[in-house]
Amino acid sequence: MAMQRFPLKKYASVELNQVGFPKTGLVVSQTPLGVEFTEDAPCENGMWVLADKARGYIGSAAATTDSPIGIVYTSEKEYDMNHYGLNTFGRKIQGDCPRVGIFALGDTITSNCFQYDTTEFATVEALMAACAAYETTPLYVTVVANSPVPKLTKTKPASGCYAKVTKCYTVPNGEAGLKYQIVHL
Repeated sequence: MAMQRFPLKKYASVELNQVGFPKTGLVVSQTPLGVEFTEDAPCENGMWVLADKARGYIGSAAATTDSPIGIVYTSEKEYDMNHYGLNTFGRKIQGDCPRVGIFALGDTITSNCFQYDTTEFATVEALMAACAAYETTPLYVTVVANSPVPKLTKTKPASGCYAKVTKCYTVPNGEAGLKYQIVHL
């Protein structure tokens, strides 16, 4: 079993289609990143994280958890005229404070921040074919233990926070992406 990232040019991006957390106030923005985020493994928009205020950091969740799971949706920055767009932004320094929205049932999001198991999708082409056939063969997005990058799978999870893919789409910068809806917390 080998995990691969969904095809990206650089960093993942996210579009919040219909979410409740800005209105309900379930936004965490004053909690720093944990030690697992580094230059080589930055915190990207669209990652599913555990905003653990009690321990004072943002990090990966277990596969199933009683704690609320949220999505990173920090505003992208334009570093200079040569580096702009939604796929050039990632929080890299331990201690940075990303913005995290805590999921509620029905939240709908478009993103390209996923990983997949190569035993389930042998090639990128097989993955993209499965994404295009989401209406006949459902796809799910679920938490991966000790990884902030959610997993795309054909198998409906038995428990934990997961979403169902509702559209094979593009993210705002034109890269391939998926729209999904949170169906279980």
